[in-house]
Amino acid sequence: MTERSRRMGRRRRMGHKRMPKKTGGVKKGTTQVSDEVKGSVIQLKHAGYSGNKIARALKLPRSTVYRIISVHAITGATERRKGSGRPRTTTMAEDERMILCVKRDRSTTSKEVSAKLKPTVVSDKTVRRRIAELTDLKSTFKVKKPFIRPKNRVARVRWCMDRLHYTIEQWSNFLWSDESPFVLRFCQKTRCWRLSSERNCTFAITGSVKHDDKIMVWGCFAAHGVGELVLIDGIMDQYQYIDIVRTAVRRSADLLFQGRNWTFQQDNDPKHTAINTQRAMHEMQIPLEDWPSQSPDLNPIENLWSILDRSISDRRCNTKAELWECLQKAWYKLDSSILTKLVESMPRRLNAVIDNKGYPTKY
Repeated sequence: MTERSRRMGRRRRMGHKRMPKKTGGVKKGTTQVSDEVKGSVIQLKHAGYSGNKIARALKLPRSTVYRIISVHAITGATERRKGSGRPRTTTMAEDERMILCVKRDRSTTSKEVSAKLKPTVVSDKTVRRRIAELTDLKSTFKVKKPFIRPKNRVARVRWCMDRLHYTIEQWSNFLWSDESPFVLRFCQKTRCWRLSSERNCTFAITGSVKHDDKIMVWGCFAAHGVGELVLIDGIMDQYQYIDIVRTAVRRSADLLFQGRNWTFQQDNDPKHTAINTQRAMHEMQIPLEDWPSQSPDLNPIENLWSILDRSISDRRCNTKAELWECLQKAWYKLDSSILTKLVESMPRRLNAVIDNKGYPTKY
């Protein structure tokens, strides 16, 4: 046994503990300093202060202060130089090929573009990043819009052209109407506190169905208020719609217009254009607007349905009756300013259809 081993053994018997190795720590010259502090260092240096005094005043390591002063003396700047970073995986020629592929076919995917760059291996994420860096294009989901037939595109443009001279006051005399479904949301995920053995307890289970249940409603509104909201029983046919026209439409018009001239708007759904429906409207002297086919973007009530759906999104309705009650409360609480803005958007909607040559618009 060596002398050193005997000394270590005596130290352990006397209760001395081995000192742990130092780990971590900040190396000299690695302290990260903001540009503002670097500017203060240079100002104090120009004022005649020494490096030691600057370090004590700003509570910085002396090595950091001297490094800042040295870098400023060489480069004339205090900002940290940008590192070279990881080399690009694509060349400028490959970047141009990416852009060309996307501009030739706007429906191509990033995977398809990546495959065309072989043998160079480029990820889908890199393709999307390069195109975003070098162009104003971005990858998004296609917006769902109805496919409009050529003859209906022409009819839409003609209808809009004929009404470009309408004022907001004239649009305010329209009674806008439509039907819309609302889905019953009672399958939302909810949390609970339970033991691992309580997985099938009643309080730890929430109901589920194979298909989301829904209700269908009919409603109407004008620029200064909402009309009636009607719950549709089952699938609405022309006879049920005629009952709605005789009751809800007439009462809503009397309430909102109070004897003034008004015009009723409806789309070209088969039950709306049925012979019996047209005959009933003629007998009731309902002033009906001629409406172009496949034109939901011209009807502001479509946007109102979305607003109504968002207004009840935070309420948990477990039955159809509860959903119907929530819809009624939210419908009759709609702010009149929202309705006015929707009606005031009609001139912009007309111009959008004309500019888009009858194709679907953003509305």
